[in-house]
Amino acid sequence: MIKEVNQACEKLNSRLGISVELPNPKKKALKTAAACNLVVGVGLVAAGILFPSKSCALLGGVSVISSAVLKKESKNKTHES
Repeated sequence: MIKEVNQACEKLNSRLGISVELPNPKKKALKTAAACNLVVGVGLVAAGILFPSKSCALLGGVSVISSAVLKKESKNKTHES
């Protein structure tokens, strides 16, 4: 997914005549971000269950989903560049 977004941005950059380079995170960075999102997400879901704030539970759910997407993206990464 990151590769496709970067390619689309490169096409847009060439059409606009600008030079903006997007970061291409390494596999280790993606795994670390996935773990952090999972921890934060589980904490927010727990807070949403324990306290009357349902928005915490919703944000936690989004964070857990984001963690799953990042984990899948890190598995699709074939090399460290």
